[in-house]
Amino acid sequence: MVRRILSVSIVQAVRSVALTLLPAAFISLFAWATAGSATGNTTDPIRASVWIWLAAHQVPFHLASGKLSILPLGALIFPIWAIRKSFPRVAESHSKVEGARFFFALVYAAIATGLAAISGSNQIHALWYLAPAYAFVISYLATYNFKSDEARHIRCGFHVILLVWGIASLAIMASLIAHWRVLVDLDTVIGPGIIGGILFLLVQILYLPNAALYALSYALNVGFHLGSGTLIAPTHFTLHEIPALPILSTLPTGQHPMMKYGVAGFLVIALVIAIPVLREFRGFKARIFFYLRTSIVLIGIVAALCYLSSGELLTASMSPVGIPLVRFVEYFAIALGAIGILFIVLPAIVQRLRGPRESVA
Repeated sequence: MVRRILSVSIVQAVRSVALTLLPAAFISLFAWATAGSATGNTTDPIRASVWIWLAAHQVPFHLASGKLSILPLGALIFPIWAIRKSFPRVAESHSKVEGARFFFALVYAAIATGLAAISGSNQIHALWYLAPAYAFVISYLATYNFKSDEARHIRCGFHVILLVWGIASLAIMASLIAHWRVLVDLDTVIGPGIIGGILFLLVQILYLPNAALYALSYALNVGFHLGSGTLIAPTHFTLHEIPALPILSTLPTGQHPMMKYGVAGFLVIALVIAIPVLREFRGFKARIFFYLRTSIVLIGIVAALCYLSSGELLTASMSPVGIPLVRFVEYFAIALGAIGILFIVLPAIVQRLRGPRESVA
């Protein structure tokens, strides 16, 4: 049985890799052929295709000038799609889904590690020792069935996070339209050409989820960093030199003190997350159990998103870039705790005081 599940996992993991790696190879070869090469060495575009594939899995890179640890969150959709296309055949070959999921993720992580180890050059190489962790977690979570009844509260809470994230994305899009002239000027400065412009546009689109998280953090009065010694928030604005990236045309140009009350948005988000639990359960024990479980998982998800969207951007001067992880997660956890106390713990205490003989369990 183990041999069968392992062989099926290898075949389907290779299929998942091929579904995303081959298109990346085509893009790299096409860009290389269009731009031309003085050496004619085809190993460069082949390496580049592997780097694109690893970047889609959020694996950081070490460059000659620094590190690239901020990678487009939007690119995650491609490996997740490929994995979900291939995993059902693995699940069919094993009676226990958890076992199938583990073997598949293990093989997928091994392939990612091998590709990261052999694709390095003198100027660029992926941090191969991080590749297995990123690939394993992504492939494992991509195969998980979040539609199960036991995960309904976590699913509802995650949908709330996606909703506010989507609203922030709309705000970014509106800001891009409002600053269209600045965006065009930045694109003119870069001058990527026709093919390069198309690829550069695709990269900017894939980075929109990162920018939306920064916008959400700004709206909640946490703010974000854009280089060493910087902080962009409604009540604090310190900004030095920035790279000429069109997506940065949405940056605020100063302080907006009235937005400091946006921190209350954490409480609103936490309350909406708590509503499904409060409506479904009446007993204290059931409420506190499901609310705590949902809160812990969502705190982990938010922390992961903040971590993946932040880091170093090419040079040491552009580090840190992104959301202050500890502060954002701390505010979110405090809001969840406050809502739990106000709507679960305090009502239970009041009920016990009013009727000592009545059980709140």
